[in-house]
Amino acid sequence: MDAITFALALVALSPATDEPTQTAEPPTSQGTTIIVKPPLTESERREELRDFTKQIIRPPRLRHPVAKFLYPVCVKVLGLAAPDAEAIAQRIRAHAREFGIGSDDNPDCIPTVKVAFMAPEAGPPERWLSADSPSIAHLAGYQREQVLSEAGPVRAWNRVAVRDVNGRAFRVRLGDQARFPEYTEVEAFNSSDPIVTTEITGAAVLISREAAHGFTLAQLADYATVRTLIGTSAPSQNGSVPAPTILSLFNDAEPPAKMTSFDRALIAELYNASRNSSARRVYNDIARSAAEIERATGSRADTPDQ
Repeated sequence: MDAITFALALVALSPATDEPTQTAEPPTSQGTTIIVKPPLTESERREELRDFTKQIIRPPRLRHPVAKFLYPVCVKVLGLAAPDAEAIAQRIRAHAREFGIGSDDNPDCIPTVKVAFMAPEAGPPERWLSADSPSIAHLAGYQREQVLSEAGPVRAWNRVAVRDVNGRAFRVRLGDQARFPEYTEVEAFNSSDPIVTTEITGAAVLISREAAHGFTLAQLADYATVRTLIGTSAPSQNGSVPAPTILSLFNDAEPPAKMTSFDRALIAELYNASRNSSARRVYNDIARSAAEIERATGSRADTPDQ
């Protein structure tokens, strides 16, 4: 009887054979969901580069072309030891010659490109300039705001002159000097020949000397080149940068070692364009050139030029 009782107890403890076997649920991943996106088409990539170009080139006045230097530049670098200052100036001059702008190497030339490294005694960048500073008095109100609102250790601006189709200054008609001694008015454009050109007659970059510490002279020279030969701003820090650029020098933890192919397309296409090319055409040409370089190198993640 004891053996029978033991056997019945074993049967009671065994699982029923007609019940379905329960399988464990697969573990659920608790990590971030990764969405795989297809690569951009060629036209989408051009559009992305065009939008980026518009972001970093300061917009010209309505219907005016993007301004550029029309004559060789005279470069002056201040605020560094003489050998370092001259090394930066020489590299900027070399870039100007390479892009067909030319450089005035006469030591007595009147500077049209000034790069100043500001000593700590000058205070933070917010104290370098004000809306009433003579250095930027020639700028329109919105342009002064662009300079004064720039974030980071740099302030930069360009002096731009409006020219006629032949590159001559427009005639100026004086107002009623008895009542308005400072009033002048540019003569209206001829309706049959409304073409205007814009010339950079001077450019300046102020850089905090403390912020420049740790960068190579080549990096600083290339940064100053792109800030002066074109009216540019640093890329926005609120979003991703779709192409490597020396303009991210003071924002990027690992900035380019020198001017990138995008930077070169930026300058080259502007200076290859006719003097009265529309801003839209210049933006398109820069984006096209940059995209072609990427396609030729087989990589969107462009590396700094050697």
